[in-house]
Amino acid sequence: MPDRLLSGAARTLRCSRCRTDFALPLAAGAAVPPRPAPAAAPPMAPAPPVASAPPPPEPRDRAPVASAPADQAVLRRAWLASLAVVAGGVLGLLLFRSQVMAAWPPATRLFAMLGLA
Repeated sequence: MPDRLLSGAARTLRCSRCRTDFALPLAAGAAVPPRPAPAAAPPMAPAPPVASAPPPPEPRDRAPVASAPADQAVLRRAWLASLAVVAGGVLGLLLFRSQVMAAWPPATRLFAMLGLA
């Protein structure tokens, strides 16, 4: 326990393990002993010399790169595939709604709100 917490008038302390309270009286003329000086830090090794970085290359004038038509075709196919998956899921929910409501009763409220129950 730090000495600064124990300085001053007598204090009541509680054991954190057994929860027993006990008094810790300080002698009237007793002074708190000084703290020991911190140990000296070991000497640090000198830092290695820093090599200067090469200057950054000068910017070249470039024309903006347009996305290739092949990239656009791939993106278009990916969007169509994603929409097909979502549409298939919605269609499956609608076609098999009785099985969905039997397997997951909270879905009954959703289908009732849509007028499909």
